[in-house]
Amino acid sequence: MSIFAVTYVYGPAEEQAKYRPDHRAYLTSQLEAGKLLASGPYVSEERPGALLIFSAESESEVAEILKNDPMNIGGAVLSSEIREWNPVLGSLGK
Repeated sequence: MSIFAVTYVYGPAEEQAKYRPDHRAYLTSQLEAGKLLASGPYVSEERPGALLIFSAESESEVAEILKNDPMNIGGAVLSSEIREWNPVLGSLGK
């Protein structure tokens, strides 16, 4: 398994609010499935977005998970970036 860091860039707060409950329920299901390791919004309201950390076999597996995220389906995610990540230190470090 590889670790992937995903950056979401969000649109207007009103759009986010519409989809947040379903988005969080969906991410909880990914957490319970062992795919999502951590997630949360950035604090800055100047550039709204979030960081999500996944454990997956491939980038395409992560892309499929993101495609089914209600926040993404609803259009509240303006852009996203998936990058394979090598955590060296900390609880995810090897």
